[in-house]
Amino acid sequence: MDNQFWVQISSGSGPEECRLAVKHLTEKLMRLPNFTFTVIELVATKYQNYKSVWLRATGDAADFKKHWQGTVQFIFRSPYRAHHQRKNWFVNVKVYVMPTQILWSPKEVQIKTARSSGAGGQHVNKVETAVSMTHIPTGITVQASEERSQFLNKKLAFVRLNMAINAQNQQRQNAMEKQKWMQHKQLQLGNPVQVFKK
Repeated sequence: MDNQFWVQISSGSGPEECRLAVKHLTEKLMRLPNFTFTVIELVATKYQNYKSVWLRATGDAADFKKHWQGTVQFIFRSPYRAHHQRKNWFVNVKVYVMPTQILWSPKEVQIKTARSSGAGGQHVNKVETAVSMTHIPTGITVQASEERSQFLNKKLAFVRLNMAINAQNQQRQNAMEKQKWMQHKQLQLGNPVQVFKK
């Protein structure tokens, strides 16, 4: 079953040869059958190689992850340093599932009312003006009791609930961005999942 996911290819702190390997690997992935890739972020070097590439992919994420996630090794002589002995260059591939955005509907909200406490006189104490709202799928709960009418407190609670859900969506996005940044520092040499000789 096709789905969308993200792929990050990184040279880590490797030299220009590793960045050339990132470029080679990107070109190889673009030709893979049963997958489509779109470049959404690319950090190029002065040699027109790629320090890192961020791709949006469509296809079987589990299958791609099984065969490609991890260290990929390229074997070639350096085109930049004629007498350099090293021939093994490593890049890292990481698959990210797109963070799910919480899309909510008022139908998923449980509303409870209660009598407000505090200032407000007899009106506040006799009528259930305080409102508590819970978004059932996530358990996010907010309250509103500042207004003197239940109607206005409901409106205020809906605003607060929307803000709380948006904040959780942003936290998920921030966590993904942090993971993406950390991936540059996690390139491991050895145990490659794929090896290419050029």
